Amino acid sequence: MPTVGLRDIYYAKITSDDADGTVYETPKRLGRAITANVQPAYNTAELRADDGVAETAESRGVTTVVVNTDDLQPSVQADVLGKTVNDDGVLIDSENDRPPYLALMFRAEKANGAYRYTVLYKGKFTPPENNYETKQETPAFQTPTINGRFLRRTSDDQIGAQVDEDGESVSADIIDNWFKSVYEETVPEV
Repeated sequence: MPTVGLRDIYYAKITSDDADGTVYETPKRLGRAITANVQPAYNTAELRADDGVAETAESRGVTTVVVNTDDLQPSVQADVLGKTVNDDGVLIDSENDRPPYLALMFRAEKANGAYRYTVLYKGKFTPPENNYETKQETPAFQTPTINGRFLRRTSDDQIGAQVDEDGESVSADIIDNWFKSVYEETVPEV
């Protein structure tokens, strides 16, 4: 079913990602959602033999994400872009800024009124392009857009997850907790 809306964009910084698992901080709101464009990349190759294609191979690349919000508060930019806010409350942009890895979560309203929930598990964002324009007779809003690159987690090679709240056998707990902690698949013990 097609989506008709977007809201609730959250991020959660990664504190560790290794063979023992991935640990996230508590999710925080990125800003009020305007757009989120998620573009997975697949690289393909063809082996040609006997005057034709004999084999094909695919490899997953990074997933490019472009997020536009109403604003990015200084505290959010410090978290997401590795910047600092000094004691005067000024956001400092430095050559030494190092964006952390983080998860990105959001929900999109479907045409039937239910929501589709998405999480991307591990990625980094680059600083936004800022546009400024003098006032005109008709106001024009200028909003920040940040670009991210998401990849697989070290702990389990997973890239993300998605669920429709009206899907068959979807637990209400999954939906209720989507923005409280990063969703992790429950794997039954053998």
